[in-house]
Amino acid sequence: MKQRLAAVALGLVAAIGPALLPADPARADVIRDDEWHLRYLNVTEANQHTRGEGVTVAVVDRGVDRAHQDLAGAVLDPVYVTQPAEPAPEIDPDGHGTALAGLIAGQGHGAGRADGVIGIAPAAKVMPVVIDTPAGQAPSPDEIAAGIELAVAQRAAVIVVGYSVAGSERLLKAVRAARDAGALVVAADGDQPGSAFEPYPAAYDGVLAAIPLSRAGDVLVPSSSGRRLGLGVPGVQVMTTNNGNRYRIDDGSASPGVLGGAVALLRSAYPQAKPDEIVRRLRLSAVDAGERGPDPQNGLGRLDLVQALTRRLPAPTPSAPAGSASVGVSPSATPVAAPAVPRSRGPYGWLLGLPLLAVIAGVGAYAGLAERRIRISARNEVDSVGVQS
Repeated sequence: MKQRLAAVALGLVAAIGPALLPADPARADVIRDDEWHLRYLNVTEANQHTRGEGVTVAVVDRGVDRAHQDLAGAVLDPVYVTQPAEPAPEIDPDGHGTALAGLIAGQGHGAGRADGVIGIAPAAKVMPVVIDTPAGQAPSPDEIAAGIELAVAQRAAVIVVGYSVAGSERLLKAVRAARDAGALVVAADGDQPGSAFEPYPAAYDGVLAAIPLSRAGDVLVPSSSGRRLGLGVPGVQVMTTNNGNRYRIDDGSASPGVLGGAVALLRSAYPQAKPDEIVRRLRLSAVDAGERGPDPQNGLGRLDLVQALTRRLPAPTPSAPAGSASVGVSPSATPVAAPAVPRSRGPYGWLLGLPLLAVIAGVGAYAGLAERRIRISARNEVDSVGVQS
């Protein structure tokens, strides 16, 4: 009897079991819930001001999987640093570029796009700048430089580099050229704890360095870049898109996607702002961490996205340029006023000084005459004393 009941029970489980298993939308809901960085940065409120409309973000990587359901309509045609024999725009060998793209401009899917990965700037467009390197091999500094140059030629407003590499003269020139062209470069500054990494291009002046933070807001990866323009952003156990229509939990290497999405919002909200002005807005709104003021561990502090978008900033002063952010100098420090410089009174202004010169000359002459009288008097007294003796 017991065996018969057991068989019936197993049959019922087999019949209704599939109905009890979570469907794909339920799984996607879990994925959206795991995007803790959205709550950390208060992205919902930030998107009430802008969703990144009109901004193109170049992702310099090994490609982006445009076929991912959460990236539909968000990814432009790729451009290639080295044109492959058979371009495959849907392929991303290791999923790294797809992870960056999801954090920047993920669209979600399902009813109301409430499922899957939503990006920080979902109305922005991602342009893959593809570096064709073998699987498992990071791009070289000059290949990254070529990718930045190509992104500038395509007029990207934000350029995201998800790698940290050694420095090179070409890479430095590419970063400077991007800045001169009005583009902001965002780069990785650190990856997983305990892993060595090269500090470039994050260590170059003008590059915004993405410092990976844990859920508790801790910096887990020491830096050798100095983090002059580093900003702490969620970067540990961050949920995002992966190649093959999958998802992944990233541990630091995709943090430039978080910062890149934030910069895209600022570029959308302030389309006429120059790179220095965007940097200044990020700097003055950052939440200080660690030592007072910028420091090599925490950079400028933690990103405060809503404040960066909405805070009314004081007018910049000549002694505090918009993009300055030297390590060890507090961003809130009050600049010292320069000494007053006398105004010119035209070509004949020197005539106004003649009365003063006359007075000085008269005083000098009177003093000289008085000194002479005193000497003569003293000499007469001495002579008089000598006669009496």
